[in-house]
Amino acid sequence: MKRILSLITLVAILVTALVSCDIMGADNKVAAYGEATVVVELKDGSYETYKASLISVQNKKDGAKGVLEHLNQRNDKLHLVMEDSTYGAFVTEIGSIKQDGLKGEYIIVYTSLASDSYEGAPSVNYNGTVLYQSGLGLSSMTVNDGTVILFRIETY
Repeated sequence: MKRILSLITLVAILVTALVSCDIMGADNKVAAYGEATVVVELKDGSYETYKASLISVQNKKDGAKGVLEHLNQRNDKLHLVMEDSTYGAFVTEIGSIKQDGLKGEYIIVYTSLASDSYEGAPSVNYNGTVLYQSGLGLSSMTVNDGTVILFRIETY
C-alpha cells in the first residue's frame, strides 16, 4: 500500500511540474491541431491562399508569426519578409505584395478572431467570413483551427 501511495504522489508531483513548466502548452498561441488559412490579397482583388497544418507549426508560442514562419519554410514556400522593431515583428513583404512607404502603402493584417481585434476596428469580407483588423502584433495573435488571417496593402 505504501508503494501505491508513493507512486500516486510521484505522479501528482510530475503532473504539477509539467503544468508549471508549461510543457503542456498553456502559453501556446497556436492550437495543437487543425488548419488555418493565410490569405494575401493582391492589388487586383484576387487572392493567394496558403493552408497551414497547425500540428506542424514548430513555434506555437509565437502565434501568427510562428504560422507564417512555418509556411515560409515549407516546400511550397510563402514568400515572407519580416522586420523586428521595438513593437515586435511586422511584415513588409508577403506572397506577391510588398509595402511601399514612399507611396503611403503598408501591409495590414485582418483576422477571423474578433478577440484579437479591437472595438470599432475596420472589417472586410473574405469568402463569406468577416475578418477584423488585428489589434495585436503577429506574435500575440491567436491561431485556432479554422482561423483565417488576411494580409493586404492599404494606404494612408
